Amino acid sequence: MTKRHFRPSLLPGIVVLTTLVALLSLGSWQLDRADEKQQLLDRYSRAPGLPTVDIGNFDQNWQGYQYRRIELSGEYDTHHQALLENRIHRGLAGYLVLTPFVLTDGKVVMVNRGWIAKTGDTGQQIEIDENVSRVKGLISHPPSVGIKMGSLDDSPAGWPKTIPYVETEWMALQLARPVLPWVVLLGPHEPHGFVREWQPSVRMGPNKHKGYALQWFSLAIALIFLFVASSLKPDASAAGSKDRI
Repeated sequence: MTKRHFRPSLLPGIVVLTTLVALLSLGSWQLDRADEKQQLLDRYSRAPGLPTVDIGNFDQNWQGYQYRRIELSGEYDTHHQALLENRIHRGLAGYLVLTPFVLTDGKVVMVNRGWIAKTGDTGQQIEIDENVSRVKGLISHPPSVGIKMGSLDDSPAGWPKTIPYVETEWMALQLARPVLPWVVLLGPHEPHGFVREWQPSVRMGPNKHKGYALQWFSLAIALIFLFVASSLKPDASAAGSKDRI
């Protein structure tokens, strides 16, 4: 049996090493994303059982309170509501209704009152009692979109205003008031709400990320195996002795 020795070539070795690093990096990134998504889901499941948050505690670090319960005092600004378009619920097109809630210190929190179907009388449909003075709900990021298309400055004049995505800085200019960078998901038992089936914004679950990580790591293992197999060369002295027989 011919002896073989591991004699990798320089250039293929460099290519394989570079590719291997990329594959392992992609696999590790997918595992990190899976961990982030799992932490988000765990936070959402634990949050309802935690005490209600005092707004004065998290001006600079509100992300750490995501999905926690909060109760706010103030009043709705019923004249400047926004409709986030292209939101699908059970196969139907519609909007998320975002209503400014002016706090006692003059700052504004956008309240996500839920989903409504796209109809011809949207303005009348989202009317709300101006005398509401308290709001209960969950702290959350503003609603996300896949790709931000167009400019908010191109939104039609007048209110309610239909918008393709949410930017609190832009909303602050429209309201001439400071708008906080988080929103309130209106509580399920609060009045003046619409469809509120709140869930964490997770387009891809942890298990799917882990599946992709397994694919990248499997490719890395296969690459190592192929490189080792192709780098095993027959022993030159043994081959020469065989030729002289």
